[in-house]
Amino acid sequence: MRTSTRALVAVALLAGFYLLAAAIVVGLVWLNVELVVESDRFHSAMVKIWLLSAAIAYPVLRVVFLTRRPRSEHRNGLVLTRAEQPGLWDRVDRITAATGVRGPSEIRLVPDVNAYVSEDTALLGLVRGPRRLAIGAPLLLGLSEAELDSVLAHEFGHYANNDLRLGAVTVAGHTALLHSITTLHRRADRHRAGKAAEIAEDNAHRLARGRSARDADPGDGGVERVLAKVFTQYAKLYFRVTESVRRRQEFAADRHAVALAGRDATAAALRRIPALAAAQGFYLDRYATMGWSAGLLPMPGQFYGGLAHLLADPERREELTAMGLDLPDDEPGPYDSHPPIRQRVAAIEALPDTPGLPGLGADRPALGLLSGAERLLADLETLELAPEAAAKRRVDWPDLVHETLLAHARGQAQPVLRALTGLGLTGTVEAMLDALAAGRGAEIAARLPQSAESAKATGRAAREFRRGLLREALESLTVLALTSDRRARWELSWSRPAALVLPGDAAERLPAALDAAVAAEPDTAPLRALLAEAGAGAAAPVPASS
Repeated sequence: MRTSTRALVAVALLAGFYLLAAAIVVGLVWLNVELVVESDRFHSAMVKIWLLSAAIAYPVLRVVFLTRRPRSEHRNGLVLTRAEQPGLWDRVDRITAATGVRGPSEIRLVPDVNAYVSEDTALLGLVRGPRRLAIGAPLLLGLSEAELDSVLAHEFGHYANNDLRLGAVTVAGHTALLHSITTLHRRADRHRAGKAAEIAEDNAHRLARGRSARDADPGDGGVERVLAKVFTQYAKLYFRVTESVRRRQEFAADRHAVALAGRDATAAALRRIPALAAAQGFYLDRYATMGWSAGLLPMPGQFYGGLAHLLADPERREELTAMGLDLPDDEPGPYDSHPPIRQRVAAIEALPDTPGLPGLGADRPALGLLSGAERLLADLETLELAPEAAAKRRVDWPDLVHETLLAHARGQAQPVLRALTGLGLTGTVEAMLDALAAGRGAEIAARLPQSAESAKATGRAAREFRRGLLREALESLTVLALTSDRRARWELSWSRPAALVLPGDAAERLPAALDAAVAAEPDTAPLRALLAEAGAGAAAPVPASS
């Protein structure tokens, strides 16, 4: 079946979805009319049938026909005006002119590893309105100009392909079906939760009166769940047809990108984007938000912009290059809207190379297309981050790493601090060393959190568990003593976890000193000497949190 034919079938199936919903309602009305006409007298059962019909018809009308559809395009991000960003707008204008399509009325900078063109439409996409282009900041940070050109050419290539005349309709149908099914399931979940709450309340009353609770089933969600399952089966047929259309459209848009930006740049961008997505997720989790719970954020412009540091690290760059070469070889399912990237790259690399559009294809970083990039990234943070971000303290990367891990170290030390204060001691490493030297290790260990296995242990096993607890607690206090006034410091690394750098040869001596302090015959002298040499021998008590 040709792609254009499939698109027409998709339109017919979309109409069929609404006809199916209308047929359910009309059929119920007809059934009730026939019931009245054919009955010679009123039956109480008729009321039950009317109520059941209403219970089925109402959610169909409410969800399928009366619920306002969510807008398919996103409106987040930072607007980049033509006056402020002439370089980027000029690049987009040249690509759309070469493509022969209408350009966007608006460009937005978004935080996602994505680029897309959305369009205001009416009548399920048959009437088209203004277009909007969204460009992800990670693409500007991680791609070259040539690679970004290929991404933009791909997106606008969708609108140049004649097979896309009905593409907006298939997308609108996809959205309508998913919205209806999701809403029905949500209503069914609320119905089931309501029934479960009624049963729980009834059982509470029964137990209060000395009666046994009922083992009642709240059900699966009522008629809404049944309707959702019916529409799901119809949606599977629709998706099987439309997703095949959309996969072919992706290949066509890739060919268009090759014609404008060149084969190599298009293949390189496709290989790089999944690696960029992985890098962005890793970066946001391990770096940008690492200090969130400690009330810290990187400097303005660095929450998203700091990804450039990770991408520039030689080891990380090597990892990301390897990810781009080792693409997964997954077979597409019948409902996948995009072909696997490995298949798309293979199809692109099988094409003859082209010089691309004159003036495009530079190997410079794509971020150079923006004027005042750091300011724009800071403005993007203001728009996209949660309101709580405004109360966070902004620090540079080295301080962010050190202060975050220092806050974590303080948290790690809380159990032993509570144990010491519970025994009437001060919250310092010196106080714990004095207690260990005095033979009070067992008292401290008894107040530390321990596993069920260690709590049940006896004899030698108990002593080994206790030694492990004491060593871990002593190490947390020692680290806190060394780092609180920066005698030691956690150092930032973009290629591996932050490392604690201790003064002199303390790192080599510390393990043996800790072992000696918690031995059966405690020897605290090595650790005391290490702390004294590092200037941490008179650390102030650290209060334990309640």
